[in-house]
Amino acid sequence: MTLRNHTNGVSTTRRQVLAVSGTVLLTSVAGCNTILKPVRDATSDVALEEVNVFNMADRQIKGSIEVVDPAGDTTFEKTFDLEHEQDQNSGGVFGATGEYAVSVELTNTAIEENSQASKTVAIDDTDEERIGVVFNTNEESEPIVIRVGTTPKDFLEVAN
Repeated sequence: MTLRNHTNGVSTTRRQVLAVSGTVLLTSVAGCNTILKPVRDATSDVALEEVNVFNMADRQIKGSIEVVDPAGDTTFEKTFDLEHEQDQNSGGVFGATGEYAVSVELTNTAIEENSQASKTVAIDDTDEERIGVVFNTNEESEPIVIRVGTTPKDFLEVAN
């Protein structure tokens, strides 16, 4: 199909019209990716590993985390130094399903007068479930939350 411009007689094909329209559309929504990114990050599980530490507190958090597997062996020990809204994700922790003991200790700081927390959590599906530790200064939630989830939203909902 050929379209004719009535002012100067130049012909335009349907392919040219579609190409220009597509370019205009893509250009107009190019900035939307940065607007939608926080929503996508909060609901996807791409960034999660087996153990995740989220600093939603209003300050830098330093400390360490330890995870002991169902057999009583320490399978994970790591320090962290996280700025506000930073996270740390680590894999290779789960060997089997069962009860995992998670301990967190902050170094030279406290959140709402708490500098340590521990909790035993059940991991029933090592392919889907994740451990998350959230440091938070939201008065409606505990200052240090340890829980099991499958998406970032499962962990970060305590910070909102």
